[in-house]
Amino acid sequence: MPAKMNHYDAAIRVCVDQMTDGRVSGFLTSRRLTAPVPFTDLGSLVLQIEEILNRQCFPQAFERTRSFAPAAPGRLPVAEDLNSGLSKEDVDAAQGQAATFLLYVITRRNTTWQGFVDWLDGTRDDYSSALELLRLIDHRLSART
Repeated sequence: MPAKMNHYDAAIRVCVDQMTDGRVSGFLTSRRLTAPVPFTDLGSLVLQIEEILNRQCFPQAFERTRSFAPAAPGRLPVAEDLNSGLSKEDVDAAQGQAATFLLYVITRRNTTWQGFVDWLDGTRDDYSSALELLRLIDHRLSART
């Protein structure tokens, strides 16, 4: 029986390896994936997370684009369910060279994301849009340099 997805088990661990000239790069890991996914900047980070959320329909998008064409196959290693993804131990062991945090997307209302970020220093920040999330990440990571 496949493991049911919940927001805590479906967290995405963001591992930041480099922060140079305002550009952030690293990789994503999660039980939702079968392999880590690299990102080269915050834009690619958002697009890749959106693809993961859309392919797994979790959380379900508030609005969906309708099309008569079949959906294009995804290019990311998205797992069918939590049992076929990376192990919890592998996800917990992943660390970025510059920073690591857990991203929780709780809902996708009004065509954007709402949720919270757990920083590994024990603090938590809520966000109510993808733009607010990007500002939060940028502010937090730029304070580290």
